[in-house]
Amino acid sequence: MSKIPAVSVLVPTYNNAQFLDETIQSVLNQSFPDFELIIVDNQSTDNTQEVVEAYLTDSRVKYYKNASNLGMVGNWNKCLEYAQGTYIKYLCSDDKFHPDLLQKFVAVMEQYPQVAIVSSYREYFGQKRFKPELPPFTGLRPGKEIIYKSLQDWNWIGEPTTVMFRRSGLQVGQFKTDYKYFPDWDMWLRLLTTGDCYMIPETLSYFRLHPNQVTALVMQNLSNIFEEYYLFKAIKEQNEYKINFQEFDIDALIKKKAFKCTRAIYRLIPKLKEKRNWSLLTQGISIGFSEKVVLKALTGM
Repeated sequence: MSKIPAVSVLVPTYNNAQFLDETIQSVLNQSFPDFELIIVDNQSTDNTQEVVEAYLTDSRVKYYKNASNLGMVGNWNKCLEYAQGTYIKYLCSDDKFHPDLLQKFVAVMEQYPQVAIVSSYREYFGQKRFKPELPPFTGLRPGKEIIYKSLQDWNWIGEPTTVMFRRSGLQVGQFKTDYKYFPDWDMWLRLLTTGDCYMIPETLSYFRLHPNQVTALVMQNLSNIFEEYYLFKAIKEQNEYKINFQEFDIDALIKKKAFKCTRAIYRLIPKLKEKRNWSLLTQGISIGFSEKVVLKALTGM
């Protein structure tokens, strides 16, 4: 019977062969050796398989190719189906780890059994190199506190490349495929209903910026705003994050997100020749009337 690895490093990939070699090497060069590296190929059309096959002589490396493209979030969930480790650590296929990331993350998990997720500072590199805004805390914090603070701000908890969680935490379910832009944020908040958060004040992960990704982010910008509104509506209606609404004003946050949606439609007016923008325009107007923020948005108050 084979030994269960401490960490499952999960690399969902699609047409990122040009970066994948550097990504894989950042895992194999870890100072902490007790891991399995699972690469799940979402029907890439480049030479991804050729790149990975060069590493399959290492018994820790496993490669799977989906029979069909499952979409980004679907592939994240497919990775979970193969994972055997005690801890789950994603690594996007164009990103990389600091050599001591696994060692430092696992040490926190072992020291604090009540911790549901561990994160750290991160740095962007590639087309531009910079450090994003730092999280508002370091060290150990109650999960409930992080849920409230994150919802009031933004997802400073981190991207999948930045966060580790326990495989036992999957009692909360997998990533939701109905979210396109915030599946990770939703997942972290559900995990934080089961335990605490620990933020390591060191840059231990590196998030690559490259032309294709930057273009995609620009295209997603407005849809991103609308999905954030729907996320906050779902929080009120389903309350999966176990929020006490007597001490957390969810209605004010919903109106704030609705205001952003309604204001955003002005940016669409010069682009109404594109059919996809008509849907966003309709959504923005509908949200504005539903939350009674149209007048405020029109006047800019």
